[in-house]
Amino acid sequence: MGAAPLAHGRVDPEVSAGLGALPRAGLREVTTGLAQYFRPGTHRSCLSRLGERFLIDLPGSPTLLVTRSPEDARAILTDRGEALSLGRALERLTPHPVLFGSDSLIFLDGEAHARERRRLAPPFHGELMRSYEEAIAAIASERIAAWPVGRPVRFLALARRFVLDVMRTVIFGVSAGERTARLDRAMVAYCRQVESGAFLGLGVLGVLLAGRWPSYPPLERAAAAVDAIVREEIAARRRSRTRRDDCLSLFLELNAAEEEPKDDATLARDMRGLMLAGYETTAISLAWMVELVAHHPAVLKRLARSVDAGEDAYLDAVIAEAMRVRPPFPFTGRRVLRPFDLAGARLLPGTVLVISIMAIHERPEVYPDPLQFRPERFLGTRPGTYTWLGFGGGVHRCLGAAFALFESRVLMRTLLQRRLVRPVEERAEPPRRTHPMLVPAGQASVVLEARG
Repeated sequence: MGAAPLAHGRVDPEVSAGLGALPRAGLREVTTGLAQYFRPGTHRSCLSRLGERFLIDLPGSPTLLVTRSPEDARAILTDRGEALSLGRALERLTPHPVLFGSDSLIFLDGEAHARERRRLAPPFHGELMRSYEEAIAAIASERIAAWPVGRPVRFLALARRFVLDVMRTVIFGVSAGERTARLDRAMVAYCRQVESGAFLGLGVLGVLLAGRWPSYPPLERAAAAVDAIVREEIAARRRSRTRRDDCLSLFLELNAAEEEPKDDATLARDMRGLMLAGYETTAISLAWMVELVAHHPAVLKRLARSVDAGEDAYLDAVIAEAMRVRPPFPFTGRRVLRPFDLAGARLLPGTVLVISIMAIHERPEVYPDPLQFRPERFLGTRPGTYTWLGFGGGVHRCLGAAFALFESRVLMRTLLQRRLVRPVEERAEPPRRTHPMLVPAGQASVVLEARG
């Protein structure tokens, strides 16, 4: 008979010799090396010496199996929720339940997840997505014209405002009138709470409480204010017979056709969740793109020439390379729901699998000189499905990935048609140390200059 599972998600080393043979990171190694393992320059972490995979097994925490293997990433990400769960990993280690609600898309598995994803997917693909280009370009042009010229700006702040404008217009479909101004204020206040140090502290507390997430009244009040305005907009849409092409209108049509339609409160929460999911990650990615090209004049020169010629190939390569060297989320994970074999290692329920996206993006056999910013890597070459994980992968790959890339292309193209970019400091910015995402430490401080 095999060995029995241990309590609290522990891994019984007798279940698999392969797992028992894996190196284990001690408390000192975790304390000194874990943060660096998910930051640029992963080879500098003492954990990198433990090999492709290693275990972290600390008191009060589920066992973590951390991997930088693309083969492991393929095996983990191709599971369709039958043995592994993204939602259960998020519930245990992140405050996502507080932000999105435990019954939202990212917490669903199997057929329930597939069904909800099909419901939410239509606005983010194909001709409908491309129909947003004129609106996004108009927002970009208006914003760029108002941005300061000739003096330092924090591009992350500018990108956040731009992305919020796009979300309001394309997702909520609110672009004029008194409700627009109120929604703008409510969205900014909500995002400010999400970005606050207090909320980041709540994330640490929730991990220490084993995934029992305390309420955070300031965020709840800000969320309620956004949802109230969205419910007003929903009611106004139902009174109007005008055909509109934004996400909210499409979701209302699809929801009305469901056998069990969602109520307005849930629809409003879903809209807010879509906004939040696409807001911070896209803004951060845009900030890194501008910061990186500002510090690489040859790349900037070639990019400006290609944009002037109306060509997108090099621009797309710049976007892909920026997301390789600075993926917004440097890791992803799954929690084991039922026994799962990972290349000879038999994992028991409760174990959390952690993929270091950053370490995979820095594999020299895949990306020679991996710390160098070289967009040419992606000219004529599509990013690898399991070696480029800027949007995660598998059935839980970011729903809005195509839209985020499209939005980035439009803003970067519009910006470089009108402005030159130079860095404020000679040295490139590192990521901020106190944030789980790779946020530019100086908020991507650059100078925008008019093109002659």
